[in-house]
Amino acid sequence: MTLESLKDKISEVKVLIESNRVIESFNLLEKISEEEGNFQLSDRLKNLRQTYGYMIHYLIEGMDDPTRQDVYDSTIRSLRNICDTLLTDKLTNESPALYYSTSRICKHRNISFEYIWNQLAENNANIDLALAAGCSPDTLYSDKDSLMHQLFDIVWTERNNKDMCEALTERVNSPSTDKSLALYLISALTLSLLGLYDRDKMISLIDIYDNAESEEIAAHSLVGIILSLRRHRNRVYCDKKILSRLELWQDSLVTYSRLRGVVKEIIRTRDTDRVAAKMRDEVIPELMKMQPDMLKKMRDSAMDFESGMLENNPEWEEMLEKNGLADKMRELTEMQNEGADLMMVTFSNLKGFPFFNSVSSWFMPFDINNPAIRIDKDNRKLLDTMLSLGIGMCDSDKYSLVFAFSAMPESQRRMMFGQFEQQLSQMMEIASDRLEKQSNPEFNAAAVVFIRELYRFFRLFRRKDEFEDPFKDPFNFLDLPVIGDMMSDEEIITIIGEFYFKRGYYNEALELFKAIEDSKNDDASYWEKIGFAYQSLKQYDKALTAYHKSELLGEPGQWLLKKLAFINKKLGNYREAAEYYSKSLSNDPDNVSLIMNAGNALAESGNLQDALRSFYHANYLDPENLKIWKAIAWTEFISGNLDKSVSYYDRILVSSPEPIDFLNAGHVKLASKKIKEAITLYKKSAENSFEDFKMAFLADADTLDKIGIDKLTRHLILDSIKLNQIEKNN
Repeated sequence: MTLESLKDKISEVKVLIESNRVIESFNLLEKISEEEGNFQLSDRLKNLRQTYGYMIHYLIEGMDDPTRQDVYDSTIRSLRNICDTLLTDKLTNESPALYYSTSRICKHRNISFEYIWNQLAENNANIDLALAAGCSPDTLYSDKDSLMHQLFDIVWTERNNKDMCEALTERVNSPSTDKSLALYLISALTLSLLGLYDRDKMISLIDIYDNAESEEIAAHSLVGIILSLRRHRNRVYCDKKILSRLELWQDSLVTYSRLRGVVKEIIRTRDTDRVAAKMRDEVIPELMKMQPDMLKKMRDSAMDFESGMLENNPEWEEMLEKNGLADKMRELTEMQNEGADLMMVTFSNLKGFPFFNSVSSWFMPFDINNPAIRIDKDNRKLLDTMLSLGIGMCDSDKYSLVFAFSAMPESQRRMMFGQFEQQLSQMMEIASDRLEKQSNPEFNAAAVVFIRELYRFFRLFRRKDEFEDPFKDPFNFLDLPVIGDMMSDEEIITIIGEFYFKRGYYNEALELFKAIEDSKNDDASYWEKIGFAYQSLKQYDKALTAYHKSELLGEPGQWLLKKLAFINKKLGNYREAAEYYSKSLSNDPDNVSLIMNAGNALAESGNLQDALRSFYHANYLDPENLKIWKAIAWTEFISGNLDKSVSYYDRILVSSPEPIDFLNAGHVKLASKKIKEAITLYKKSAENSFEDFKMAFLADADTLDKIGIDKLTRHLILDSIKLNQIEKNN
């Protein structure tokens, strides 16, 4: 069977399993395993089918079977595992993807986790001896680097190896294990689980968390657990053992607090793309338009833009305000203060070094003695000082910084160090202030570091398309097994819902707001937010329903009245829109914008006289407003007051006329039977684009019908304008 054919067959089996069509799943899997020549799996399927048959027999015979659900869940779990095994075995043999090629290499080496671990321990001891004896340990450092990569690859690619997982768990939780190495192994476990499900690895992560000796290990393992649960929630829901382990967390206030912190930080990654896009598409292009001397001054403070910490420089502050950049900078600053990852923008351009070609390098503990770092002793001291400021930076960013630093001329290194030292210390101060407000700052800081490390890998790795990005889709934490129930309290749902709402992620905000509807049913502001979210998604019917619920809960304020007017106008309920605009005007009678909106709604509803009263009122308040003149001119025209309409169009056409103004003025002349004058105005309207003119002219067909301009006349006018353009071009 070809690889593609096998993929299709396995997908078919998975659909059958999800549809609870177990016997059909057995039948198809047995055919696949036989065709693949996997007799071990065939025997396993035979035994599973027999056990499943006994369970059905007991049911039919009416026998009490307290293990029925457990047997069923175990069968489903086993069928899924067999699907995984069939496909991954084939992929390991044939796929060029990095995961499977690495797996082939590890199998070829036939080296165990225990062996590499012992080799690494011996290597570290030899490094200590060499340093104590004053000898160069460079060769030993190279050996250590190789062993670290091998260790990661084994943990990442080894599947269904319970013994390895138990040994790994023991090593990670051992007080004698270097913490950075423990975190490295947790990264390998997490990356593995974010690809393929492995029950032993999931249990290993849970064991590591439950027995964590430090906040950092607890943070890394819990991040891995949450992301893995999200990736494989259907598998976990059928696993009573894992569910029971997770349920033990329900009585732990510490774990609950940690879960809240991790979930919030994962959700905040949504802002990373937004920050990067704002920098790439809005801030940087505007900066590039500035004069060279101004740009030079701003480049000198480049880190200011990325960290959101702009100082008021009188030499270019005015230009920033004029270009709208100041508002964008302030928004970035606010996002930075709330924990957004603004440094992603900087470091995304520093991941092209050869070091980052291997997966394990992205999670390698930072070590200034890593053989990939080639820099002299004096500059190493400089780097040590600089990196000591970067507490909270993930290791891959530290490597990026070192590689960029080592590639610079000496003079630039010193200058960069000075700038970086100042700016990074400011950033750390902001981060520190934010963490001080949290109940568990050490844990939260470690969680942020690991989440950012994962985020960088999945977004920036050169072969990222081979990996399923856990940050790609919105994160619905309420769907997580057990944890979703733990996190279903109103406070955390409200906090995260408000975050989504504030950032404009309205679909996600609505999903969370709906989860607390029962307790918020009498909260007017709650329904206003629901309405605004639907309005922003252009679901106007639902927006109107929510706004009406808010209206019924109390006297509506000005904001709600405007929204009700706007939504009714969007839905074509012009009379209702006019009523709400009228109510809004009672609170703000001289608001020209409201008066004009009310007039437009009245005009659309057919109440032309009241519409004209609104427009003339607006004209009295703002007599030089061209938009008001246009509204009056058109409304007088469709009301049949041609002389008044002409007087306003005459004023418009000597001001700043647009093609539509010449068109509308032409309609008035046409209605007045002044066809030549109308044609002259139509020609001016069509000067830039005949097609645009034609579309606008035909769109007014109903209006022209009402004033007696028949279809033939309209066609002849269009031909006349087209003929004029042809003659003009020739």
